[in-house]
Amino acid sequence: MKHQEALKAYRAKDYTTALSMWEEEAKHKSDQAMANLGLMYLKGEGVTKDFSKAKAWFEKGSEFDNDSANYNLALMYQSKIGVEEDMDKAVEYFRRATRHNHQLANFRLGLILLKDRTQEAQVKEGFECMLSAAKAGHAMAKIQMGGVDREINTSATPNQLFRAKSVDEQLEVVTDAIDRYIRPMLIKDGGNIMIIDYIAEPQIEIRLAYQGACAGCSLSATSTYDLINNTLMQVIDENIQVYVI
Repeated sequence: MKHQEALKAYRAKDYTTALSMWEEEAKHKSDQAMANLGLMYLKGEGVTKDFSKAKAWFEKGSEFDNDSANYNLALMYQSKIGVEEDMDKAVEYFRRATRHNHQLANFRLGLILLKDRTQEAQVKEGFECMLSAAKAGHAMAKIQMGGVDREINTSATPNQLFRAKSVDEQLEVVTDAIDRYIRPMLIKDGGNIMIIDYIAEPQIEIRLAYQGACAGCSLSATSTYDLINNTLMQVIDENIQVYVI
C-alpha cells in the first residue's frame, strides 16, 4: 500500500512525499522503491540531479534483480550518463532486464546484438529480443521486424507433400529456395540473408536476418519482406509465418 501511495504522490508531482515514502520502503528492502529513487535522482525530480546517487540506488535495486534498475543501469553505461561508456556492462544489465520480459530492454539489446551480423549465436539472441519487443507492441521494434502484423491464411490448402517431409528435409527445401530465388537478389545489392531458425510445429515459422547492405534497410520490412514471404509461400503454402529483420 505504501508503494501505491508513493506512486500516486509521484504522479501528482508531489515529489517530496514520494521521496520520503520510497526512502522508507527502501529500508525494508523494496527493490522497486530503490529503482524509483534512482529514477528521481537521474531525472532531478524533487531532488538535485545526481547521477552517482542514481547509480547507487539502481545498483541496490539490481541486487534484487529488479528489471527497471537493471534497465536503467544499462542505459547509463550505454549512453555515458555519469559513467564511462561500457557496452559489456550495458549488455549484461540489458540481459538481466530481458529475463523479466522488459520490452524496452529487449529492443535496445536487440539493436546492440544485431549491429554486427556475422556471429550467428549473437544474431539469434538479438533476433529473439527484437521479436519479443515487436510482438509486445514496441513501435520501433515492429518497424524493424517484418512479418509481425501479417495475418496468416490458416484456411489455405496445405502442401501435404511438403508437410509430410521430416523437419530436416523441410529445411533443405527452404534453404534451397532461399539460395535459388532470394539470396542472389540480395547479394546483387551488396547484402545477404541468414537463416536464424526453422520451426516446424505447431506452425511452420521461418526466421531470417538480413546481412550486409540489406541490414537496417528502410525497405527491409516492406517490399523486400513481401518478396521473401511470397516466395516461401509458393514453395510451401500460405499457412506459414515468416519473420525477417
